[in-house]
Amino acid sequence: MEGLIVEPSRTYQKLLSSAIELGGLETKQVSTGSEALMLLRNQPFDLVFIAMHLQDMNASKFSSHLRADSHTCQIPVVMITSNEDKELLDEAFSAGVTEIFAKHELDKITSYAARFSKKKCSKTISGHILYIEDSQATANQTLTILRDNGYTVDHFTSGEEGMLAFHKNVYDLVLTDMLLKGKLNGRGIVKAIKQHENQNKNHIPLLIFSVLDDVAHKVELLRLGANDYVTKPLIQEELLARINNLITGKKLLDKSIAQQNMLQEIAMKDPLTGLYNRYFLLEAAASKIRDATRHNIPCSLIIINTDHPRLINENYDHSRSDTILKDIASLLKKSIRREDIAARFDGEELVLLLSHCNIEDATIIAEKIRKSIENLQLNSLNTTVSIGITETHREFTLDFLDLLRTAREALHLAQLNGGNEVVARTIRQ
Repeated sequence: MEGLIVEPSRTYQKLLSSAIELGGLETKQVSTGSEALMLLRNQPFDLVFIAMHLQDMNASKFSSHLRADSHTCQIPVVMITSNEDKELLDEAFSAGVTEIFAKHELDKITSYAARFSKKKCSKTISGHILYIEDSQATANQTLTILRDNGYTVDHFTSGEEGMLAFHKNVYDLVLTDMLLKGKLNGRGIVKAIKQHENQNKNHIPLLIFSVLDDVAHKVELLRLGANDYVTKPLIQEELLARINNLITGKKLLDKSIAQQNMLQEIAMKDPLTGLYNRYFLLEAAASKIRDATRHNIPCSLIIINTDHPRLINENYDHSRSDTILKDIASLLKKSIRREDIAARFDGEELVLLLSHCNIEDATIIAEKIRKSIENLQLNSLNTTVSIGITETHREFTLDFLDLLRTAREALHLAQLNGGNEVVARTIRQ
């Protein structure tokens, strides 16, 4: 990477060159603006450092010339000056100067060069982009830029094709033209994505570009949920910077969501069995029982406990008991529907809360579970369980503790009968 120094003083050229090279950039020095402009037409530079006043022009005029040439319009210009006149500094910024340092701030110039060098050399963040553009010439040019910078890109010429791909695939960014052939334009794509029912998809960033440099269009799209808007023709460096920022933000959001989900999972789940814990069960059960009572829907509670857990603990270490509990929990997960709740409530006690399930059907399910556990030969042991069942009552209001109390009474009766048995018991008011 190389910076061009435009400075009339040979002595300060050397000082400035040393400061910039200390920051990781090579340098070349010239004394006038004309020399610099001629050199820039024939040789690429990453950065220009220029004195505020030169023999043939000032920094503002030089920057204006630079911005007017399509080959040099994107090169950052850093002005070095000892003048603190605000009007002159504002004029320089208006002309295209991107940064200003005082002549004595050589340490800051070194730091700036180091940051610039690091940023330019850093690898572009990877990402999967959905690109919708109906102009093949524009698409070919943009695809080359994106793929050369390490992005994976799926290109489609219509909004309808693009949205089909959006539903099927996982993307880090949607890049779409505002005006498209067919019924679905950029505005429709923004609405469709932001209203998507899948939360993992509706937060994907959208970058809209258009030949319409209209403030009203921009504001409307941003209000609908577009994250950025770029006017055509697309400038490569600007496009890449915006894309990189949007994908970086999206990946940070993904990471944050994953961490929140993990924390929520930890808060809701029992670490040994992977079933819900008692705190989640108490909260979720209250809601399910209220709904069952309000809509006269049957809801059953099943309690499962291993038979003779004390004998297992006395003859084997606790890891054997833990393994048995985990194996039973795994079987329970496979035995219930998605809307049901399986939880570890207390010690060896496992609980199933079954919505839209009366006590007769719950008994059939419990009996299948009992037989399956008996046939498992868990950890080379003949493990059996006792099971107690109850259900909500249509005639009076109950809470979870009422169901739990009755189901435990049924469980204790099964254990008193020798275990390996299912006992159902209705609640009596």
